[in-house]
Amino acid sequence: MARTPDFKRASIEAKRARANLPKLPPFDPEAVAEDKGIEVVYASFAAPHDREISGFYHKADNKIVVNRDISTGRMVFTIAHELGHALMHQEYIESQNYQPVYRSNHHEGEKPIEEVEADQFAANFLVPLDLLEKYRDVADIGELARMFAVSEDVIENRLATLHRNPWLAKS
Repeated sequence: MARTPDFKRASIEAKRARANLPKLPPFDPEAVAEDKGIEVVYASFAAPHDREISGFYHKADNKIVVNRDISTGRMVFTIAHELGHALMHQEYIESQNYQPVYRSNHHEGEKPIEEVEADQFAANFLVPLDLLEKYRDVADIGELARMFAVSEDVIENRLATLHRNPWLAKS
């Protein structure tokens, strides 16, 4: 039987990672990473990687490396995504399948399950659906993006998830 992304685990791990943070957004994945002993560093990448890579987790040095030339919203999501890998995917990180986060989100063939799970971890960490539901009727997409310190794309994706699965805001 083919393995499918474990969305529930990604949600649970994101909630657990946020446990010691203030209860209102924005949520700081860099603070959580550093609290767990993971250093976050910002680097410039040589062409063509400067336009392709957002960041990656380097297990040997226990570092999340972030492209300093991307938008702030993308940096925050990248840190959360890589934190998800560090917390959930140690075996994957050591495998030949692990690769840096590409801004185009392009993968040969299907996106690896671990990448989908890390995206879900980041989305759940940064924009919990229960809080999004609480604020969605009193703020527009731009205001929500600023409140949660993410891009408008992340808010639009989370709102679409909430629309398709309203019960997830209750869990």
